[in-house]
Amino acid sequence: MQTATHAPLRVLIVDDSRAIQAIIQRVLQTGGLGPLMIELAMDGEQALRLVSAFEPDLVISDWHMPKIGGLELLQTLRQIGRHEIKVGFVTTETATRHLDQARSNGALFVINKPFKDEDLLREVKSALAPRLAELQAPPGPAPALASAEALSGLVKSFLHDIPFRLIPAPGQQMSDLKLPHNLAMYVAAGHKTPHALGVLDVNCCCILGGGGAQMQPAPVRASMQVGAPTAEMMKFADQFMHSAAGLLVKSKGSPEVALKVANLMSKPFEKMGALMARGHGRSDYRLSVPGYGEGRLAFVLI
Repeated sequence: MQTATHAPLRVLIVDDSRAIQAIIQRVLQTGGLGPLMIELAMDGEQALRLVSAFEPDLVISDWHMPKIGGLELLQTLRQIGRHEIKVGFVTTETATRHLDQARSNGALFVINKPFKDEDLLREVKSALAPRLAELQAPPGPAPALASAEALSGLVKSFLHDIPFRLIPAPGQQMSDLKLPHNLAMYVAAGHKTPHALGVLDVNCCCILGGGGAQMQPAPVRASMQVGAPTAEMMKFADQFMHSAAGLLVKSKGSPEVALKVANLMSKPFEKMGALMARGHGRSDYRLSVPGYGEGRLAFVLI
């Protein structure tokens, strides 16, 4: 069975100079930041296209660029609700009023070119301190799902082009999942005893179902508010649980796992709660979609 691993840091470098991109990339890759994924963009317009797919922890941006500059990039991220994405500037811009404007919009640092490697690395480490602490922490218990990336890909296939965030929620309780629950039972081929259980709370059913049906945010929020997903939403929620069978962890050479049954339950399933409390072989996430809201999901091995 696999052990849990931490997702690498994701940094998006935005600069219309390939040379500056390469310098910043070298500083990050040799700075002892741990697992690291880097994407490059030549301007703010390209960066905004990359954000939803890449989901950066940090954007390091130039100020003066063609099409969309650095300040407009930062302001746009905030306007579309991406407040969690940290942004810093590496720029030739020195005007106090401009730099104050950047900080008032949430920029964590502004470094002027030319810069010292140690200055950039210090600011990056400060900006990413919580994620760096997470990377340095010992791995958690074995997960129920193969990887966060695989789950994110499955969510994306249901939400199509709708931006979303899949946020690890280790240690969440059954009480954190809003009723009713869509409870799924998974069984390995040729076996009678369950292999795993999965649960989507009602908000997650509405989000995945609304996204699958390409519904506008208003009816999705309305269903979430009353705790009653529509039949069409549940059709897609059940399809999601069916597809999740392929993501469940299983031993090498063990038979394929398939969904046996999925039901919308008005009360918490006690066995699911007990398995979650055990803390072994479980994967817990929050699913956040701008305009829709936030839901929760969990999978546990039996």
